[in-house]
Amino acid sequence: MSDTVAMPPVDAPFVTGSSAPPPPPTSPGWSAAATAIHGIQQIPRPILVSLSPAGFSSIAIDFRHQEFVWATPLEEFPEHPSDVAVGTYPIEMDSPRLAGQTVGVDALLWLIGLHSYPGQRASWLRPGDKYRLKWWPDFDHLPATPEQVRIVKASVKGLMTVEKLATVAKCDVGDAYSVINALSLMGALRRVEGKGGSPTQPMPEGKYDLPDRQRGGRHVKRGG
Repeated sequence: MSDTVAMPPVDAPFVTGSSAPPPPPTSPGWSAAATAIHGIQQIPRPILVSLSPAGFSSIAIDFRHQEFVWATPLEEFPEHPSDVAVGTYPIEMDSPRLAGQTVGVDALLWLIGLHSYPGQRASWLRPGDKYRLKWWPDFDHLPATPEQVRIVKASVKGLMTVEKLATVAKCDVGDAYSVINALSLMGALRRVEGKGGSPTQPMPEGKYDLPDRQRGGRHVKRGG
């Protein structure tokens, strides 16, 4: 019996039910795909995800093992696709892994987050909330500009709103939002709800800390 599994074709019927969300419609750019990924990350049941940016082959993501398979190298990541189709396929925790050359998903999520909701707050973030980095991204494998690295470094200094982060990092607020969107999609942020903020659903137990995942070998010390 094989210990790997190929991704279902992108035109396969979506599997929906009580534990899997219906697929969102396609939309320009990565924003709808990023929102779908964030929602899927909150579901306890393991789900394979396929992303099909227009003009490129499908990306298969397995969040059980935090890995993906894609025929296109990340150096050719399409920053502004005309649309991105999303497919979801519920599986079992012990289902075979993806077939092919798998890669850690952090760099992919970083790129998707950076290029979703350009210059704006992602749909799952709340105005007035404060953020602080939880673990240090591995910039040996994440494509980042010096300014983006500076924003990440500033986010270590304490809980702060995105607007305050932009001031500390001496950057445009829109650029700070892009980095926060990416870090949030990666699960790299601690979030504290701001005063008067909208109530949010609590994160599933143990999902936020992911103690079994190594992130560049460096963790951010919590506290003051």
